[in-house]
Amino acid sequence: MGPTAAQQRSVLAMLLMASGRVVSVDRLVLAVWGEDPPGSARNAVQVQISKLRRILTALPGAELTTSAKGYSLTVAREQVDLHRFRDLVRAAREAPKEAGATGEPEAAVAAEARAGELLRSALHLWRGPALADVAGGWLPETLGAGLEEERRAAVEECAAIDLRSGRHHEAAAELSVLVAEHPLRERSVALLMEALRRCGRRADALALFRSTRRRYVEELGIEPGDELQRLHRQALEDSREGREGQDGHDGRDGRDGRSGDASGPSGTYVSAPATAPAPPTPPDAAPAPTPEGAPAADEPPELAAEPAAEPLGMPATAPEQFTVVTAVPQQLPSDVAHFTGRERELAGLDALLPAGSGEGGGGGRPPTAARITVIAGSGGLGKTTLAVHWAHRVRDRFPDGQLYVNLRGFGPTDSAMTVAEAVRGFLDAFQVPAHRIPATLEAQTALYRSLLADRRMLILLDNARDAEQVRPLLPGSPGCLVVLTSRNELTSLVVAEQAQPLPLDLLDRDEARELLISRVGAERVAAEPEAVEEVITVCAGLPLALAIVAARAATHPRFGLEALAGELRDARGSLDAFEGGDATTDVRAVFSWSYHTLGADAARLFRLLGVHPGPDIAAPAAASLVGIPVPQARRLLIQLTRAHLITERAPGQYGFHDLLRAYAMELTQAYDAPEERRTALHRMLDHYLHTAVAAGRAFTPHREPIAVEPVRPGVSVGEFAGHGQALLWFIVTYPALMAALQEAAEAGFESHAWQLAWSLTEFLDQRGHWHDQRTVHRIALGSAHRIRDLTGQAHSCYALGLADLRMGRYDRARGHLVRALNLYRETGNAVGQALAHGALNLASEREGRHDEGLHHALRALKLYRAAGHRSGEAYALNNVGWAYAMLGDFQQTLVHCEKALTMLRQAGDRRGESAAWDSLGYAHSHVGDHQQAISCYRHAVDLRRGRGERVREAESLHRLGSAQLAAGDRAGARRSWQRALTRFDSLGHPDAHRVRDGLTGLGGADG
Repeated sequence: MGPTAAQQRSVLAMLLMASGRVVSVDRLVLAVWGEDPPGSARNAVQVQISKLRRILTALPGAELTTSAKGYSLTVAREQVDLHRFRDLVRAAREAPKEAGATGEPEAAVAAEARAGELLRSALHLWRGPALADVAGGWLPETLGAGLEEERRAAVEECAAIDLRSGRHHEAAAELSVLVAEHPLRERSVALLMEALRRCGRRADALALFRSTRRRYVEELGIEPGDELQRLHRQALEDSREGREGQDGHDGRDGRDGRSGDASGPSGTYVSAPATAPAPPTPPDAAPAPTPEGAPAADEPPELAAEPAAEPLGMPATAPEQFTVVTAVPQQLPSDVAHFTGRERELAGLDALLPAGSGEGGGGGRPPTAARITVIAGSGGLGKTTLAVHWAHRVRDRFPDGQLYVNLRGFGPTDSAMTVAEAVRGFLDAFQVPAHRIPATLEAQTALYRSLLADRRMLILLDNARDAEQVRPLLPGSPGCLVVLTSRNELTSLVVAEQAQPLPLDLLDRDEARELLISRVGAERVAAEPEAVEEVITVCAGLPLALAIVAARAATHPRFGLEALAGELRDARGSLDAFEGGDATTDVRAVFSWSYHTLGADAARLFRLLGVHPGPDIAAPAAASLVGIPVPQARRLLIQLTRAHLITERAPGQYGFHDLLRAYAMELTQAYDAPEERRTALHRMLDHYLHTAVAAGRAFTPHREPIAVEPVRPGVSVGEFAGHGQALLWFIVTYPALMAALQEAAEAGFESHAWQLAWSLTEFLDQRGHWHDQRTVHRIALGSAHRIRDLTGQAHSCYALGLADLRMGRYDRARGHLVRALNLYRETGNAVGQALAHGALNLASEREGRHDEGLHHALRALKLYRAAGHRSGEAYALNNVGWAYAMLGDFQQTLVHCEKALTMLRQAGDRRGESAAWDSLGYAHSHVGDHQQAISCYRHAVDLRRGRGERVREAESLHRLGSAQLAAGDRAGARRSWQRALTRFDSLGHPDAHRVRDGLTGLGGADG
């Protein structure tokens, strides 16, 4: 017989959701009565607990226990529908990943079918709204909302699988109910539109879009996002093709292929004065490669204007007016298998849980800001272990996910993570598309905080150096809880942000003994009590030291604990920079046990890993470090991982704990000669430089190469099949490349330093990392100057000027570019001179010096022709035409830019072709041929979108809108300007205000 009273059901629900964990009486009172309980509430809870005990006697295996902290109910997971549901959903999500690892298509198909079955089984467990029959409204409104979101997400995932499997009608039935309940849930609407379309119900799909769009406009003041717009166009196209098939013709004569009700529900807009076209930015001075996937030159603009649809079941593309996040980050590292002790600290963490999230937290008013705690203490005390263990205990209290980052605040090298790296990692965890990530750190941080707004998330910021490193990462949402670990007290956070300090100390003797028992076994500990006491004394209660001792004892069961204690006595010492805060604390001897079990090759690799400056290292870099083949390096890395001397942090990426890195550095300094360490560093830098140069050739194949010295023997160099592989390598290896460049400059490898910076230039520029570009090229310039390398100085000055130009620092940019031009002249590099003139043309145009801009464009053209550089000549022709346009001579613009377009199309240079189309559009617009201008601009927009050129696409969209307005197409102008504004805002571009002014003149929303 189940609980008959609503209060009993509330208490039981809280205990079941926290199965196996203690729930305080205060939390149970809150669950039953909310924020205003009666005076007898605690007694009433005790009465309900007594009644539940009698009821639970009929449930096999159920155990309801009482402690000083509250009550705990332990039941098997399969006896609770919620846990069964979550387990099934988790299994469904893991099935395709496991099958994908095999690389077999049949396995992938079977795994997806299995995932669909698991999701349907999970959804069949729901019998109505979550927590519908409990007492009061607190539980349904707090925890119930999160549970309902889990159900809706599972329905969408199941429907996506059904659509891919051809079960269109089943998907439409499920989604119709979900959309009726939540008509503004964009992903559900998108899936239902696709299901209706595939069922042949195109009219219903179009009707659904119209009603959804009306709701978005009336209730939110925004247009539907890209995914719904794409599905709407697809449904319209399907309908038109059906009509054309009946009429016997293709229906395209005399039309541009665009259709639909893009003017809005009323079909009209309020008239407003036209705004003049904005002066655009001229094309770049140098050619670059065309990435895979760019639209064909003869592809109709209406077909190339939109990006390819994402596969069903993946997060939908976010609308341009706002961001939709479907990802639920689950970033916590693995929990330890046997956690012991720290009861006081765990209770302190439990007390920080926000009201309504489960155990702890107390009552009272809900918080108005995120709760923050700082776990502080010396190295090796187990700060991370404690934080991760507690986070796993309470992860169900944070239904919107958990974020984790190791900030690398303390280590033997100065490699602390920057705020920009941390924020970018969190945006990636939310699956924010790269093209939607703003260019500036301030805008990225604002986006990160916006994603956290109104969410209940646990954020674990590990190994922080100081308050300034973490303050930008703190959320503003009161539903979030932040756990910080640091060797510093972070007092300013305690004072200013009211963070709760949680100092961590050494384990007491009882806790240390329990740790050894959990790892080695009670029988073995009891057999040698004196040796155990000595081990505890020598380890001084340092958890890291105790854990390593226990690991050695467990892996060598025939060794007596007395022998281990003797080794501790014989190998005393200290890690000078990483003492645990007590003279008796020493982990060096403990690390040595694992080290001395290694073979000679693995031991040498471990020592030389101390030479590597980056946070992580991959197998090819490790192989180059020691001068061995990559397969052998992989085997040695596996050995080191098994010995717990390194960790595989991501597939193929290995790293150190900071104390282990210090130990490796001490070992290599003690056992490897200075010449050997420098040779290893030289091989490693050769690996990064030559691999980066190879990646650069695939990333930008038309770029002028530089001459680099041959690699030393034993160096592994990567190979890349195309742009995508090169981009991925740059993204993954970017932190290591930055660290290697810094190390090269400091260690006297000056050529490696400036050449590594050169190899990073195009990646940094195209990804918008202009601040990093300035940083690395300042280092590069210093290195090139020290060895009097004029070529290196010229390239570094050019890249510094380009970065300043991108950021609007025109005076600085001009100074760097003029210096680069002079250095290129001194070294006789004609192509370099042309590059500098092209960049100075851009700077002159930005500053309104149009006569000077034409001079630089003509000089670049002359230099490219003299050097026989056909691609550069085509770019320069376009720049010359553009410079004439800035001076008002549009006939000369048409002559030069049409010639440039012909050359670029013959060369298959899509980037240059898009620039020429844009220039021609500008010229046609100013001679009054607005329809021709619109056609040119559409070519430019399509090509730039296909290449992922966000800035230039936005500039062409802006000018396209101006041409459409001049031609009388106010609705088209509004659409183009809204899209341009979204891109400009995301990039922090200075032209955003001009687009916004144009939209204001039209009376349209600015998004």
